[in-house]
Amino acid sequence: MSVFSDTLKGLKPYGDKRIVGTFCLGMASGFPLTFIISLMGFWLSYNDVSKSDVGLFALITTFYTWKFIWSPAIDRLPLGPITRLLGQRRGWLVLIQALMAILILIIAQFDPATQLFHVAVLAAGIAFLSASQDIVIDAYRIEILDDEDQGHSAASYVYGYRTANYAAGVAVLLVADAYGWTIAISLLPLLFLPGTLAVFWLGEPNRGDGDDEFLRHEADVAHLSPIANRLREAVYLPFKEFTRRENWYLVLLFIFLFKAGDAVASIMTAPLIKEMEFTLTDVAWANKTVGFVALMLGVGLGAMLYKQIGTYKALFISGLLMMLTNLGFAWLWIGEAEAWRLAATIGMENFATGLGTTVIIAYMAGLCNANFTATQFALLSSLGNQARTLLGAPSGYVAEAIGWFEFFVYATLLALPGLFVLWILWRRDVAGPVAD
Repeated sequence: MSVFSDTLKGLKPYGDKRIVGTFCLGMASGFPLTFIISLMGFWLSYNDVSKSDVGLFALITTFYTWKFIWSPAIDRLPLGPITRLLGQRRGWLVLIQALMAILILIIAQFDPATQLFHVAVLAAGIAFLSASQDIVIDAYRIEILDDEDQGHSAASYVYGYRTANYAAGVAVLLVADAYGWTIAISLLPLLFLPGTLAVFWLGEPNRGDGDDEFLRHEADVAHLSPIANRLREAVYLPFKEFTRRENWYLVLLFIFLFKAGDAVASIMTAPLIKEMEFTLTDVAWANKTVGFVALMLGVGLGAMLYKQIGTYKALFISGLLMMLTNLGFAWLWIGEAEAWRLAATIGMENFATGLGTTVIIAYMAGLCNANFTATQFALLSSLGNQARTLLGAPSGYVAEAIGWFEFFVYATLLALPGLFVLWILWRRDVAGPVAD
């Protein structure tokens, strides 16, 4: 009875409408990146685009790595009548989603086998808008909740994010197998609806209280005009405030390295599966069965670990699991192309990814000053994506040069530097988020 009551108590926060809204926002945020990183790989691979060209498409994720450059504009710049009608966060979200839906419908009409350049340009536009949407959503979901709720918020966001990953991945692959890629991709904008409806349900967030003394001091010493001071507050102060913290450079280095191995492995998953001659239906059903269940278990356990054992232990456990599950793809390659082996590999990888993503998102949210939520979270999440772009772009050439087995061993070893920096932060007891 005690276990049952404890379980109900643990699930209670997920009934909060703000947490439910965070789930819906996660859906809107999740599927564009699924299209760019995963579905695009299958679309290109199954249209006989080479592994090296598929790997180069990782370059369009550069927008995710540099989004902190334009995040101050999205954080502070009003959109005239749109902002007056909907508010700063909701106005930007609705505009970005409308533009992204248009580009997705357009790209669906092209054939990557003969129009690869056009596909690349449109995919880059989708990636830019997707990264911009993430800036808005990250700020919105952090601002609608208190610091002590960020663990549940991160879990709910990742649940929504991964639900959209699953829905987009499975539905698009099945529809593409049956009716073609044009129809399959054209259905994707429907996944914007949960997030759009959520922000109208929840309303515009209260920006909250940040380090107001810091802002007042900076305004006093700058002696600038109101307009120049606002520009300085939007662009410069978020970075200055962060660099005042203890060991801030190690924190940034850790975030950059944490998911390096996992990110590189994910870029080459689709070409590996294609080369092993699995069908799109095989992939869809592997994700639908073991993969999706394992993912949701990982997300839920990630929220519990973050709350119960502390930040650094949770980060270390999830980072170690993400590293080891990359070896699953090496194991897949050396065996037969059997559906159960594919499902087992995807299941292990999804469990570790769900665990690690929840923990790192909660960690980064707790590092943000409420005055600079959008810009600081964009900076942190951009760093987390840098490794995917820098190491992912040449991954196709690396796989061709050394072979699949050696490639996934290489991806596994890329996780070690991040764990080493985490160990240093842990030993120095660098102050983390409020959860600690």
